[in-house]
Amino acid sequence: MPPWPLAWRLAWGQLLSWGVLYYAFTALSAPIHADTGWSRPVVHGGLSLGLLSWGVFALPVGMWIQRRGARDIMTLGSLLGGVAFASFGWVQEAWQFYLAWVAVGAAMAALLYEPAFAAVIQAFGSRYRKGIVLVTLIGGFASTVFLPVSHLLTEHFGWRQACLVLGAGVAFIGVPLHRLGIPKLSYHRNSPTPPTLAIAESLGAFRNDFRNRSFVLLALWFTLHTAVFSGLIFLIVPAMTASGAEPASLLSAMALIGPMQVLGRLLLAAHGAEFSAVRTGRWAMIVLTLSLLVLVFLPPTFGWLACFGVLFGLGNGILTILKGTAIAEFFGSERYAELNGAIAAPAMLAKAAAPLLLSVIWEHFASPQWVFVSLLCLLLMGLAAVCALGRQGRSKGDRSRRRCS
Repeated sequence: MPPWPLAWRLAWGQLLSWGVLYYAFTALSAPIHADTGWSRPVVHGGLSLGLLSWGVFALPVGMWIQRRGARDIMTLGSLLGGVAFASFGWVQEAWQFYLAWVAVGAAMAALLYEPAFAAVIQAFGSRYRKGIVLVTLIGGFASTVFLPVSHLLTEHFGWRQACLVLGAGVAFIGVPLHRLGIPKLSYHRNSPTPPTLAIAESLGAFRNDFRNRSFVLLALWFTLHTAVFSGLIFLIVPAMTASGAEPASLLSAMALIGPMQVLGRLLLAAHGAEFSAVRTGRWAMIVLTLSLLVLVFLPPTFGWLACFGVLFGLGNGILTILKGTAIAEFFGSERYAELNGAIAAPAMLAKAAAPLLLSVIWEHFASPQWVFVSLLCLLLMGLAAVCALGRQGRSKGDRSRRRCS
């Protein structure tokens, strides 16, 4: 039987971790700006620094999980994330705010999706798709739950006290949840290889991975999608407002994205446990491309904006699951954690850089439409990558293992 209790514990941990460490800032940024007097670029620069930190720590976290399992690193991530987020309530200077964001970014690398996916795959074996679907289904409600919670806490107690309460929640709930909820022996690899030699072997294996066309195409696909998601989420409101969209209509349409993400995951779960990452990913990228075509070529009325929200939510919700399953599908589960970290690193760096680069493009061309044109081009490149991946087939390592079996 699949270890469903573990999957449920990881799912609730994802709901809490995503809700506080990633989404709560959306409700807190305006009060922080108003109270501290820091400019909006300074306030949002903290988030960008946190995302950059996430990308830097993604590979070391993956290598740790590969050797020692997910329990210790996810426990440490909960403690670090909780303390760092609570420290927002005490900061007085911008450099202190940025230092806290570096710690939050490291905690996100140790907690959000990739480590949980690694734990699921190590526990579920060949039935990993079912566990990943459950984790992403529950995690998909993070913004739905914690945006209003963060807003209410800020309204009643102020943003500093809200940070203290939310950070305490991550620490006091997340630490025991991961420490006691993930059995150590299930993920511990007993190996006589010295740690320094093991690291050297991994670095050598990574050199081969980077020469593997399937690995490169997979990394390119996920990096481009992550850049599009980050750039769109952070710039769609100012860019569409500048293009003539009514703010109320735009926000109502964007509210559809979260539920549609969950619906997309439910549809994929209903399809069965043996879905192909490449075939499903191709359709998901087509749906995302259609959503951007709506923004580029159609008027910003509520009806068309709602159409965008439905299409974008469906495609993005499905791709979240595929990011957890595709690596195991192509390369097996033996090195899943470190390969996942290697692919997550450039994706997180793209997530941090995309809003800034798109803002530069907007400024250069003096038109918000260029933001959406640029995003459309990135999606088309990602679609080309997944199509090429389908032609490439499985990695040579997988094919050789099948010949040997």
